[in-house]
Amino acid sequence: MGLASRLVTWGACGIAAAALAACPSSSAVTTPTAGKKAGTVRMRAFTETSAVRLVTALGPYVFAAKAHGLERWQGDRLLVLSAAHGLPGDRVIGMGADPSRGWLWVVTDGGIGYYDTRVETFHEVPPAPLMAELGLGGGPAGVPTAMAVVGATDGGVWLGHGRGLFYTTPSGAWTSTPITDPVKALAFDDAGWLWVGTDRGLIGRAPDGKTFTFGAAQGNEVITTRLVARAPDGGVLVIGEDSGGRQRIAHGGERGFVSYKVSPGARWLDVVAHKERVVAMTADGLLAVTRARPARARPLTRDGVRLMPLKAGVVEALEVERLVARLPAGAGALGAAGDELLVATRELGVARVVPDVPLPVGWLRRAEMLDGANTLAVHCAAQEDCWMATGAPRAWRGRGETFEPAGPPDHVVLSVVRSPDGVLYGLHRGGGARDIQISRIVGETWEPIDVALTTPGTRPEVSFARFAPGGELWVGLRYHEGRDDQAQPWGVAIVDLGLGAVAYHHASGDPRERDKGILPVPVNVVDAAFHADQVWMASLEGAVRLQGDEVTVWTEGMELESELLTAIAVSPGGLIYAATPDGVATYDGERWRFPPELRFAVNDLALGPDARLWMATERGIAIFDGRKVRRMDVRRGLVENTVLDVTIDELGRVWARGPRSLMMVTP
Repeated sequence: MGLASRLVTWGACGIAAAALAACPSSSAVTTPTAGKKAGTVRMRAFTETSAVRLVTALGPYVFAAKAHGLERWQGDRLLVLSAAHGLPGDRVIGMGADPSRGWLWVVTDGGIGYYDTRVETFHEVPPAPLMAELGLGGGPAGVPTAMAVVGATDGGVWLGHGRGLFYTTPSGAWTSTPITDPVKALAFDDAGWLWVGTDRGLIGRAPDGKTFTFGAAQGNEVITTRLVARAPDGGVLVIGEDSGGRQRIAHGGERGFVSYKVSPGARWLDVVAHKERVVAMTADGLLAVTRARPARARPLTRDGVRLMPLKAGVVEALEVERLVARLPAGAGALGAAGDELLVATRELGVARVVPDVPLPVGWLRRAEMLDGANTLAVHCAAQEDCWMATGAPRAWRGRGETFEPAGPPDHVVLSVVRSPDGVLYGLHRGGGARDIQISRIVGETWEPIDVALTTPGTRPEVSFARFAPGGELWVGLRYHEGRDDQAQPWGVAIVDLGLGAVAYHHASGDPRERDKGILPVPVNVVDAAFHADQVWMASLEGAVRLQGDEVTVWTEGMELESELLTAIAVSPGGLIYAATPDGVATYDGERWRFPPELRFAVNDLALGPDARLWMATERGIAIFDGRKVRRMDVRRGLVENTVLDVTIDELGRVWARGPRSLMMVTP
């Protein structure tokens, strides 16, 4: 029996027989439990594939380093700097500015160099044996995870490494120093002293090259130094822990220091010099450290933050106040550019923050996973191993906190899909190809299968890809005519991957179609769902039910108020949900209804394993539990209110796509 005829004559429990021991009646309906209280959900909103680890401003530019390459922003214009622009390596592990020359020193896993912002070119420091020993450009040493970098006044650069302090000129004349303890932070003060924060204390290097240790005898109680920044009075601020592991702040310079404890004792995570203050980041928000104003009453500890001198009789030279600006989610590092602060985040890019404005005034986001996106498919082999396709070039593989481009290079990945037995497949096409290829995903490898899907026209696309319970792959097809940007639907392809056979189904009005085994599926199908021996489809002609070889279509003249369906879902008990511009319609086996609580336009929908209905709307994500609708929007953590697609992975996590963001919700 051929594939087409075999698919037409499924019989009583055809497509579900392999998965179900018994087939419930198609009239049996289960609804979400009315009044069931939704549990606490965790939401992850992100626009970036990896965290912004470093952010620095110099001249008209902001530079942001993530897992790969270096981003250069000028306003909202982005240039990704890579090896093609002279960047010595792919991973940036340190950046430091030389404002007098307009140079940004960049340390990478492949070497070191500086970017001249005035002529917009990279200059690489020639390789040297010491670089290999430090893990820069190969060699026996492992690549360091981070390095402290600061431009020197003579045009060279100082590098803080796990093996100590080093210096090099642009021509590659390297110099070691007597400082061999791991260096965590570097900063110059106004007097020209270089302050070196190490794991064993603070070291000051005078302009004449002499070095001095500043410890308890000099008033500095900080032993394990984490952060150093130029202080408001021209000295330095030192942050770290004392011998007992308690956070301490030291303030001073070549003549000595005064040490403080912070009350309340929130840990300072990063600091940056900004105008006449130092801004510190804690888990609770942003703090401004300024010169003390003697006439000002000190705030109560419960209402503010104080630096309290460790020695009695010492006049407080600094004061701390909370900034109005709130920290965005996932904040990790600070920078400063003019009147603004720059907050690097794990998942949302770089926030542009004005100290006295609560919310960010702008964002620097690459959002590369969303470039050219027109759909969303997510399937997972494990909790931290998920594949994502957006209908754009490359697939994305999520491994915990980051996403990496994966799949066939130079291919548009149209969808990923998981079979009932757990095998992952990718649907993709080459840039100029007219066929859609299917590959089995095994680890990192995409193994091509000898099956190709064809359509008329050019640039074939996929509107949906679903495995039926019996194992056949259903693919909604569309294509373009020449340069036309409006995709044309072209029915469904049903693929038997075991046989390597494809059957195309779309109604054309030809009475001979049934004799050829072509199912009378509307040509403009956009989604499909399966229940028992039924296939339900959303089309631009209404709701479609295929049972055996019998097709029933509900249109505006048959209970539906709109026949322009965008998505469809079926509950385990057979309740149908159909998304339309006028709201979500339900079908209980007897009639269609439009529940009043679902009277809003829906772009996409998906049914969770707990029977909650998740909907993509222009006002965020809507969740229906059978009784009431709850919403998640920008006020509750979304990056944007417009949500275009929603899908649910094998672990029950909800993924949603906006024009410039992705969201993952764990119910």
